Amino acid sequence: MESLPDHIYFKDTEGRFLAISHALASAFGLVSPEQAVGKTDFDFFEKSLARQKFADERDVIRTGLGFIGKEERSRSGAGKTRWVMTSKQPLLGDNGEIIGTFGISRDINEMKMAREALEAHHRLLETLIDILPCRIFIKDDEGRLRLTNVAYREAVGIKNPSELEGRRLDELLKDPRASKSMADDEDVLEHGRAILNREEYDASPLGDKRWMLLSKVPLRDADGQIQGIVGMAADITMQKEAEARALQAQRELEAKNQQMEAELAVARELQTELMSSSMQSVREELGSHAPFVPGIGFHYEPCEYLAGDFFQAIPYSNTSFGLLLCDVMGHGVKAALVTTLIRGLLSDVRSKQLNPAQVLEHLNERLCPLLDRPPLPRFVTALYGRVDLAAGTIDLANAGHPWPLLQRQGIDTAPITDEQCGPALGFMRGATYTSTTHTLTKQDRLLLFTDGWTEEPNAAGEEFGTARLLEALGRLQKTPVENVLATIAGEITAFSGKTTRGDDLCGVLLEI
Repeated sequence: MESLPDHIYFKDTEGRFLAISHALASAFGLVSPEQAVGKTDFDFFEKSLARQKFADERDVIRTGLGFIGKEERSRSGAGKTRWVMTSKQPLLGDNGEIIGTFGISRDINEMKMAREALEAHHRLLETLIDILPCRIFIKDDEGRLRLTNVAYREAVGIKNPSELEGRRLDELLKDPRASKSMADDEDVLEHGRAILNREEYDASPLGDKRWMLLSKVPLRDADGQIQGIVGMAADITMQKEAEARALQAQRELEAKNQQMEAELAVARELQTELMSSSMQSVREELGSHAPFVPGIGFHYEPCEYLAGDFFQAIPYSNTSFGLLLCDVMGHGVKAALVTTLIRGLLSDVRSKQLNPAQVLEHLNERLCPLLDRPPLPRFVTALYGRVDLAAGTIDLANAGHPWPLLQRQGIDTAPITDEQCGPALGFMRGATYTSTTHTLTKQDRLLLFTDGWTEEPNAAGEEFGTARLLEALGRLQKTPVENVLATIAGEITAFSGKTTRGDDLCGVLLEI
């Protein structure tokens, strides 16, 4: 009575305290237990709780039957609430008659709060696993089900969890696959080996012709001993079917890509052949009637299958020819389509005997309405030159393109002129261009090129640049004209350090 932390009390038949423990006296706010003698619960508890206690004690006195371990909420008159576990029994006199009641109340507030928190976590866990679409289960060390979620029960066809608890899978289902599942359980329980994300087709006894993603891990106690299994099985049939469709689509796409690449390779050969054949037509037209046949070397290298850079040679007479060099904005099929369009527009050039400025004006007027469409490249830079071998001159007109580089004995290689060029083709209708005439002497070399020869960057972002191109031309001055451009192209590749180019290369080197 003096040392126990429990609340101990004795009462008479009217509910008056006969004696209480020191712990109860302290809880009542009394200096000593004797101060409680003769008082009742109504002196220390709120009325509703005091009435309930009095009613319980009247039942004990009336029936002679007490109770043990009743949990009840206790609230003092000061408003402090605690949970207690109460036991009450009849108090017997010397003759065995009931002369009152006695009881013990133990404070279980912390235990009650912990239990409620645990139950809340348990409800939360049950809610979480029930809303998951995968099948979740927990088994004990004998393979008996202890917890299942809604998806698992639906697969088994049993809605009531209690009908599953304590049963093994081979007791629920008469299916050979159940034995395989139980064998997996035994391996996990005996050896502690987890099964993680194992894909199985038609392996689960809970579904027919389905792909399942299975995981089973050992459930261990605080000492690390295996006491059961936690498992999850997700139906991944739709995912596997989608993967199969994607794989089939990939194979079909690869087949189409191979066909497209083959067709693009043919188109690339055709682009090259068109340029080469135009140059051959010039050579044949000049023939033996020209004062001389100039040396001509060219190099064409698209960065993709098809290029937007191209040149076209146009024979005028047995002593003169025209040369158009273009750079269509962009690369690939769209740019290549524009090059084909420009070649078609050049059909009027020879018949009308247009000068270079007129050629560019003619192309610009035809291209402006055609390129003013979002799917097509927006503009084209172009350089047109007309070489007259009898007069030893070249007339040039420029539409936003780099000027040719002139290499002459005894002077530094440099652009043939620094005059301002006209706007690129396709930008504005009614644009005018100017033809300029330049004299050519014996052994002059003239390089007509697109910007891919100067703008290819290295790993540091530095471009090959015009200075390196000029230096290479000077160094290769004695090299046959047919080999110069291929050599420089190799040097650009070495400079960039890449096997692929960022822009097309197209150039023509004339040697007078």
